[in-house]
Amino acid sequence: MDAPSKTGKKQKGIATLEFWLTAPFLLLVVFAVSELGWAFSQYHTMTRAARDGARYMSSHALLGMGIVFLDSNRVQETSNLVVYGNTLGAGEPLLPGWSTGDITVTKPDATHISVSATYNYIPLIGQIPAFYGGEPISMAFVMQSTVQMRAL
Repeated sequence: MDAPSKTGKKQKGIATLEFWLTAPFLLLVVFAVSELGWAFSQYHTMTRAARDGARYMSSHALLGMGIVFLDSNRVQETSNLVVYGNTLGAGEPLLPGWSTGDITVTKPDATHISVSATYNYIPLIGQIPAFYGGEPISMAFVMQSTVQMRAL
């Protein structure tokens, strides 16, 4: 019988070394994809809520023949609808840290309603550590969405 060859042990050592060299890159890719998916999900929620608010306001803003009126109670109900998903403003916000102060309802012209929403995106990871000194890089940014509809 032959003695165990040294080639098999060398191959195991090379595979382990290759894993440890590529593992940080693979982890970075996994975290980046997770963060990007979370950001898209949050943006989709914000845009859908702004669209619902614009639809609600546009159906209640027309007083007569071409007269669009932004009643302060309707504006508050619209802001509540966008942030909380209901006109009463009850429950938890649809996005963490979102408030009705982040919603703007305007009348850009005589026949349209515009609902603008901003959201300070809160990342899952937080900050990217700075290598070789320096300040960490923040992953937070501001998302914005504006929906404009004709008053009905």
